[in-house]
Amino acid sequence: MWTPALVEGLLAEAVDTLRRLPDREARFRAGVGSAWPDVVRDAATAYGADGVRVRLGPPSPAAIDRLDRVIAWLAWLNEPQRRIVWAVASGFTVARLARQIGCHRNTVANRHAAALRLIAGRLGGEQRPAPLAAAAP
Repeated sequence: MWTPALVEGLLAEAVDTLRRLPDREARFRAGVGSAWPDVVRDAATAYGADGVRVRLGPPSPAAIDRLDRVIAWLAWLNEPQRRIVWAVASGFTVARLARQIGCHRNTVANRHAAALRLIAGRLGGEQRPAPLAAAAP
C-alpha cells in the first residue's frame, strides 16, 4: 500500500539521485580556462588548506529509473504543490519555505501533506517499489 511517508522517501531519493548525476554541461558554462594550476599567494589558500571535498558516487541505474517515475508523479500536482513538495524533499524546512512564500508554516505543512496524500492516492492501485534501503548503492 502506498503511503505519504513512502512517497516522501522516494521524493527525497529522487532529489539525491539528481544531485549525484554528472553535469555534462559544466565545462561549457565555466568559460575559457587555463590548464595551468592556480597561483598560490599564501599558506592559507594553499592546496588542501581548506579541507577535503568528498564527491558522492554516481547513482545506480535502479535509482535513475525510480527518479524517472517520481518526476512523472509531479505532473499530477499543480505548480504551488509541486514547488512545495520538491523544496521539502530538497531539504528546505517548512518554516524557511513559509517565510519565502509568505504564508504561515502550518499552511505550507498542510499543502505538503495534501500533495503527498494526492500522489499516494493516485498510486493506490500500483504495486509498491523495492525498499529504499536495499536499493541504495
